[in-house]
Amino acid sequence: MVVSATSQKKDKLKLPLENRPGQGRKNARTVRRRLFNAGYKSYTTKRKPYRKPSHCSARLKLAKQCSDWNFSDWKTVIFSDESHFEVFNRKNKSFVRRLPSESDKPFNFQPRVQGGGGSISVCGIMTAKGVGSLAFYDGHVTCYYVQDNAPCHKSAFSMKWLKKNKINLLDWPAVSPDFNAIENLWDIIDNKLNDYRLNNVNDLQQAILEIWTKISNETCDNLVWSMPRRIKKCVCVKGNTSAKY
Repeated sequence: MVVSATSQKKDKLKLPLENRPGQGRKNARTVRRRLFNAGYKSYTTKRKPYRKPSHCSARLKLAKQCSDWNFSDWKTVIFSDESHFEVFNRKNKSFVRRLPSESDKPFNFQPRVQGGGGSISVCGIMTAKGVGSLAFYDGHVTCYYVQDNAPCHKSAFSMKWLKKNKINLLDWPAVSPDFNAIENLWDIIDNKLNDYRLNNVNDLQQAILEIWTKISNETCDNLVWSMPRRIKKCVCVKGNTSAKY
């Protein structure tokens, strides 16, 4: 049976797009180019806490409750939280500026070890006027004041002490680190730890304490200034996750 070249060409054009030799790859490049020209760029996804619908409802409830708060109101809030740091492993990305030929130089690599080479936990407080005391601890903590809903923070001792000292508590929603301005201070500490040569937990503790004491009142003031914007953003996204905070 003899088939003409014209007939073969027509049959080829009838093939599904994915069956055409090389067509799929070219088409993918075309799609990416068209998307880029239309303003759709490629971004790295952001890691955010997983929130159930019940979490979003609780967040929205608090946001609406505080929607008319201004900076003067937020100045009366004591933000407190705890964090965990490791000697070698940093939470945030670090960047280097180098020549293409320097890809194998030691400064390109950040050491990572199993268990982080030792770790330490800290608890601190801040207000718009600056940072407060910083406590280092190892193990379980049951008797100190913070504002999120971790079980150890809701202990009977803590709640009784707060009531006795007439400290009002906001009905803080779970999975809401973006509502706590002190969370940004932990990121500042984590970033600045890259400037220190750490060999053990004692070095880590001293570095954290030094960074903490150098945090300016202006930094804390600016973070508290952002609270009305955070609340407004939460209302806009109906308690869901936003890209900004």
